Amino acid sequence: MKLFWQKEKSGDAVNAKPKKKLSKKMIALIVVVALVAVFAINGLARGGSSVPVVETVTVSKGDIEQTVSISGTVESADTKSYYAPIAAEVETVNVTAGDRVESGEAMIVFNADELELARQQAELSLQQANGSYDNSMELASDASGKLANAEANLPAIEASIDEVQAQIDDLNDKINEKTRRMNQTATDLQKTLLDVDQDGSEDGTVDQDCNRLDDDGKEVRLEVQEALQDVQYAISNDEEIAGWNKQITELNEQMSDLKEEKSELEADKSAGESGEITDGQKSYLDATQKTSELTSQDTIRKIEEVENGIIADFNGIVTEVSIEDGATTQAGTKLITIASTDSVKITIQISKADLTKIKESQSVDITINGNSYTGTVSKVSGTAKNNSSGVPVVDAEITVDNPDENIILGVEASNKIHTDSASGVIVLPYEYISTDTEGDFVYVVENGAAVRRSVTTGVTSGTEAEITEGLSEGDVVIISDTEELTDGQIVTAVNTASDSSSAK
Repeated sequence: MKLFWQKEKSGDAVNAKPKKKLSKKMIALIVVVALVAVFAINGLARGGSSVPVVETVTVSKGDIEQTVSISGTVESADTKSYYAPIAAEVETVNVTAGDRVESGEAMIVFNADELELARQQAELSLQQANGSYDNSMELASDASGKLANAEANLPAIEASIDEVQAQIDDLNDKINEKTRRMNQTATDLQKTLLDVDQDGSEDGTVDQDCNRLDDDGKEVRLEVQEALQDVQYAISNDEEIAGWNKQITELNEQMSDLKEEKSELEADKSAGESGEITDGQKSYLDATQKTSELTSQDTIRKIEEVENGIIADFNGIVTEVSIEDGATTQAGTKLITIASTDSVKITIQISKADLTKIKESQSVDITINGNSYTGTVSKVSGTAKNNSSGVPVVDAEITVDNPDENIILGVEASNKIHTDSASGVIVLPYEYISTDTEGDFVYVVENGAAVRRSVTTGVTSGTEAEITEGLSEGDVVIISDTEELTDGQIVTAVNTASDSSSAK
């Protein structure tokens, strides 16, 4: 009645001809009829034998996407440790743990003079090895040649041994002399200390507790004691003596090599004197020359690799530094480790519920420290393990497609994995789908009756599901009071929306 009244008073009715005024009796009659109609409709809707009024939507097609949200830890996908290729002194360490480095940046610089010395030694060793081998082969055609080679080279080797021994003796003399001077200095200081103590005593006796010394005497005594301590420390820790000892060690190694070569030449001489060279001796010479050549070439190559320092191969973060300025490395010593920021991954743990959804190559929306990135599921482990709560999980990795300088390794990342999608399919909100022991179903209106229709779902999102079987576009699905319906029950349908994928 209200709608009718509004219609009469709207639009062009204002300009229509005046109608005859209704009497009070007629108005009362109309109101009564309207009330009766309202109560009748309500009674039919609620009565046990009445036809229920149900809300419906018309099934249509739409798009749906399934995602899985899961957190993970940001890590580098590429780490590298750098090792000392040769024994050399580190001049400068330019980075500390936690620093960012750029590709091509020198992280550690070696002492250039020591590198050049090592290069010259390697080149000389190679030259010496090649010369020795060539000379041996030229003279190996006959015993006299072999003998001549041995006689020609032995004096040089012996001279070298004598020279190296002279250098060792000279260094030992330096060490002994410096040690003697420091010991003498320590002795002199001890005497001075004794003199100070005696000078502060009236009777000439030594007062080591300084009780009889005036302030100046005590100060002098303290200075002498400190000087004595410095000298005693230097005796054990003098850098120059340590350097000489290092040279002696290197010269002893050289001496060992020279003596070995001398032994070989003496063997050659003996073979020459016997009038022949054996195949075994020739094979040994070949192997020795090749070994020397390979060793020298490898040393030169390694020196060339670090002439400009230990260089970062990629942009990254320094995670470990194992060397200090001034330290001397040994070949094979680990110096530094960096983790790439050009290649970044996120490690996640997949629960049993999500395992069937997540696959390699799926795209991912990533949030790290409030910044957005894209990624791809790059690895899913083939085995499960228990997490800290004892729940079985499967490890997986997400590769970040567009890492930048804002990424911090070790922080948490939020990930939305796009696991599945479907376009142009029938989609229903979850709330419209019922479930019982027989499976998922809906009620559709057919010929004025509610008909139960079993459905099969496909791709699901947080609020909707794809219907792969059981419904067709244009079907009318009941969305209200479904728990009170029975299959085949007559209903009065009121369509509230035509788009099933957006109706709520």
